[in-house]
Amino acid sequence: MKILIVDDEPIVREGLKNNINWDEMNLEVVGSASDGRNALEIFTKSSIDIVLTDIRMPFMDGLELTRKVKEIDPLIIVILLSAYDDFKYAQQAIKLGAFDYILKPIDVDVLKQTVKRAIFKRKELLNKEKEILPSLNEEDLKFFKAEYSKYPLKLEEELSKAIKRGDKDSALNIFNNIWNEFQDKGYTEDFIKRWGLELVAIITRSLIEIGENADILFKETDPWRQISDLSTKEKLREWMENIIEVVCEYVSITKNSKNRKLVEMAIKLIQENYSDLNISLNSIAEKLYITPNYLSALFKGEMGVTFSDYLTAYRIEKAKELLKDVKIKIYEVAEAVGYTDQHYFSKVFKNITGFTPKEYREKVL
Repeated sequence: MKILIVDDEPIVREGLKNNINWDEMNLEVVGSASDGRNALEIFTKSSIDIVLTDIRMPFMDGLELTRKVKEIDPLIIVILLSAYDDFKYAQQAIKLGAFDYILKPIDVDVLKQTVKRAIFKRKELLNKEKEILPSLNEEDLKFFKAEYSKYPLKLEEELSKAIKRGDKDSALNIFNNIWNEFQDKGYTEDFIKRWGLELVAIITRSLIEIGENADILFKETDPWRQISDLSTKEKLREWMENIIEVVCEYVSITKNSKNRKLVEMAIKLIQENYSDLNISLNSIAEKLYITPNYLSALFKGEMGVTFSDYLTAYRIEKAKELLKDVKIKIYEVAEAVGYTDQHYFSKVFKNITGFTPKEYREKVL
């Protein structure tokens, strides 16, 4: 597989290119660029599987580069680098379909693990697309080439984004705009049937890009046979609307379920490791293979409190239990719940309970 490295800092760019053993991961560095504009030029001329790019660069930043390469190859894997621990960048990256988000200074081991997962994901996406997408015969290909200029490509991109969000209302609204364009331009029933196959491809790619299994929708069916059996444009429209509704509902349910699962896993790790002095949002996120900023947003959304506030509250609850045993000294209680500084522990304890640990033990207990 082939990787493209993009960073405006020469020392970082050359360091990544020359000091990482790409061969051991069966990767070839096909080029490096100092900004997104040059990177895009290399990308359009080369066969590339993975793009490793900085976010903040001149001329064209990493987010814009991600958007453009995804338009060319929806299955491309993009890993973003940034010295700015700012959720707005991670959020944008995730919306654009970035595979992962790594903060600088770069930990080489973390980078290697991320790249290995990226290789696996790229292979999985390519294999899935081959398995799922029906092949077009020569006559179909000629037809599509002749009609391609009429395609509402921008609307198709917007439809894909809505499907990946599980936003049924937006997806149906965009589809209606596409349908109206077909009607306004007088597209034949035959053309619309063939576009139905393109709709299946859009849905399949959208599901693959967000890590979902498109087999659930299409493995036991033959979309082209279903489309061919539809006798009127109105029936075609109903079939297309129905499949968009089904896939959006599926995405919405599975995304919510996955988010809840991630937060549940984070809580379990907190409860198992609250006494660890080094436990943090970053360490938990690393164990879950997601970015700290993404975990932070998920946690707040699901729990209504920040990760830090939840960890602190859990530690104080455990401290309350330990304080019941008068044989345990207060500094030992502090250490047992992850605080090395007894005075800081007392301050945090009082902020939450209204009492110092000593007062709690003497007055409350």
